[in-house]
Amino acid sequence: MSHNTLSPHESQDRWQRVEFFLNVLNQICIGFVTIYISYLTLRTGLEGTSLHAWLVTIGFSFFMAEGVMIHYGGNVLTHSYKRHTKTTIHWIVLTLGGCCGASGALIKMIQKGFSLHSTHGKLGFTAFVLCILAMTSGLSALFSARVKRLITPLLNKTFHNFLGFACFVIALVTQYYGYQTGYFTNRSETDFQILMKCLTLTSLVLSSYGPMKALYQKCENISRQF
Repeated sequence: MSHNTLSPHESQDRWQRVEFFLNVLNQICIGFVTIYISYLTLRTGLEGTSLHAWLVTIGFSFFMAEGVMIHYGGNVLTHSYKRHTKTTIHWIVLTLGGCCGASGALIKMIQKGFSLHSTHGKLGFTAFVLCILAMTSGLSALFSARVKRLITPLLNKTFHNFLGFACFVIALVTQYYGYQTGYFTNRSETDFQILMKCLTLTSLVLSSYGPMKALYQKCENISRQF
């Protein structure tokens, strides 16, 4: 046997360090996007489009991005917490994210008279609907033991995870197209627009690993029951 062969424990430790590094990188991306958009919107005054941009960024790009990663083992912020504590933080953070994100989207829809023709607008409306559905299914998942006669806890939580993850993906893609709107292009250089798009996509990809892994495991468990 080669002396360079790593034991399963050593291999796991190396992979965990990689996950921690990628998570730190993700936190930097999330922080940069959140801080800059907050600076931009607060500087121009929190009303109309500025309030919309700030709320959806805080709600989706910050709170929801952090919320979907709470149970992820590679999350440097919550790795040492017990599962019960992680679950509590998860509900609090995603409730804040959902309320902020949905409110921000609703403000713009009212401002536009619900006449949404752009890609950004259509995706934003989709994210709004998915956000409401995810928050509603979250209540069902929270009380899954009480409704288990109607739907098993595993199916209930899997459905909630799927809706929440779909909402997060659509929301960040909406944010990506938001950098092409007049509000942002009139206030930033082209190079900075590209930077913000790259940071948002990087955050989307790195934040998605944990939820996708958890969703895959739940789907495997469901398949074993049939």
